[in-house]
Amino acid sequence: MLAVFSDEEISAVKTRYPELERTGPGTVEGCLNMDAVYDGQPLTDSFQIRITATNPHSERVPALYEIAGRTKSIADKYGFSDLRTLHRNMDGTACVCVKQVEGQKFPSGSDLFVFIEELAVPYLYGLSYYEHHQRWPWSDYSHGSIGLLEFYAEDVTPQTAESITEILPSIRKEPNWKEYHKQLRKPSAERSCLCGSRKAFRKCHKKAWQGLTQLHNEMSRLGLDVS
Repeated sequence: MLAVFSDEEISAVKTRYPELERTGPGTVEGCLNMDAVYDGQPLTDSFQIRITATNPHSERVPALYEIAGRTKSIADKYGFSDLRTLHRNMDGTACVCVKQVEGQKFPSGSDLFVFIEELAVPYLYGLSYYEHHQRWPWSDYSHGSIGLLEFYAEDVTPQTAESITEILPSIRKEPNWKEYHKQLRKPSAERSCLCGSRKAFRKCHKKAWQGLTQLHNEMSRLGLDVS
């Protein structure tokens, strides 16, 4: 991923989103007027956003920030303080997709326009939908590495060593990595859930438990060491 946005990228973006302006070599900022449809349900909305070419959470995709306090106002509306519920990281970046599908949504060679259309707009659509319905309009993964594990519960296609190796660094960044390490080496349904609830893993985050066993099996098949 380049650390700057080219003139061609900016020009293409402004044909559809004229209120977005380049504010630095790798920064775009302004109002994104969204007019999108998901599952036959149209939504029109506007968000003040910033997009940076450098993303502290990904080497592949740019970073999206909602910068006008809309995310916090939605959280306040429904009475919760943890903005991770709205897939917002502690540093303000939006978690626009689980890491495993970054390559599908933003394949090598993709530009800023692709990021906006395939990742930014769907995320903002979901945020707008949540504001009205207190839920996401599609199947929702948990935030962080629990969500990475939930992905494997649904995706039963054989994994590659490269695809698994790409996501392991994200899991290793978890504060309780030692617990993840134990589970990946020898899964136990009765061990405390990785979310920290102290409930049995299989009861607290059932889908993540299923995904972890799937990931463990795939790593064993490929001869990958979790350490």
